[in-house]
Amino acid sequence: MSGRALRWMMSLAHRTSQPKTASLIIVRHHRVYADGESPIYRLGVGERVFAAQLELLGAVGLAPITVAEGVRWLSGARSGRRVAMTFDDGYRDNVTRALPLLERHGARATFYLTAGLIEERTAPWWDQLAWRLERAEVRKATFEIEGRRIRLELEEPAGRSRALVALEPLMRVTPELRQRRLESLRDLLHVRTEAPCELATWEEARALGGGGMEIGAHTLTHPHLSLLTPERQHAEIAGSIELIERRLGTRPRAFAYPGGDYDATSLAVAARLELEHAVTTRRGDNGPDARPLELRRRALSDGACLGPTGAFSRRLTLAELDGAFDRARGVEAAS
Repeated sequence: MSGRALRWMMSLAHRTSQPKTASLIIVRHHRVYADGESPIYRLGVGERVFAAQLELLGAVGLAPITVAEGVRWLSGARSGRRVAMTFDDGYRDNVTRALPLLERHGARATFYLTAGLIEERTAPWWDQLAWRLERAEVRKATFEIEGRRIRLELEEPAGRSRALVALEPLMRVTPELRQRRLESLRDLLHVRTEAPCELATWEEARALGGGGMEIGAHTLTHPHLSLLTPERQHAEIAGSIELIERRLGTRPRAFAYPGGDYDATSLAVAARLELEHAVTTRRGDNGPDARPLELRRRALSDGACLGPTGAFSRRLTLAELDGAFDRARGVEAAS
């Protein structure tokens, strides 16, 4: 039985109940794709699925709010729950697809911008990786790295997807080493062009600050923070805050750790910069005792919302939000 079918079966027995204490659910999104768009690295939801999510949340009295609003509510609430919505990275489709739908449904969200990449118009590393695999002139190759040999079969989409899965963990290294690996892959595959930057421009991003939306920072270049020195961590975090303030005229008080990677130094830097809240990729809800700089989130991808037939499932989506599958996934209890 597939994972989707198993979750569907489990959702049939799930019954939503109100938490005994106040609970803030933070939904984690990245992109909103045009329906039918199928990149090999899919980092988001389809437009129809996102619209269905907003319609469902509004219907059950949980129209999304910003993280700032959610944290303020949580500090004084004794019971009930709220849903905050977030978008990481700052892609153009956040402006062209997500924002109109949020406004149409009376919802709000927090958008975390990778300020340096937006400024330099540089594609994030995962987009560069996918571009190399999709634009390779060499259809079969062996990528040799640190004694490992990774066979790349790139004739078909399935092969490119398998190559992506094999190569992605090798990019979770320092920025300098990652760039060298991307350059080596580019040369090996005879890729002649660089990936376009699909992040919003500053002019486009300015629209996100309207309508009650919150702007947060997401570092300058999206590194794995725990691999950096304290000085570089400070430069990445503080630099993103200052650049967003210069370009958009608002100083972010919100932050998202790139890839959910952070350590004690990251927390100390966030506190020193007087950030009010920061989100991780740790799955779970946030209760009254949640640490503001280590807030948990729940991913709500296409697969989390679509039943066995491929149709949007209200029951499955609500079960995901309720954490019905946390135990099966081995998720630790939230604090």
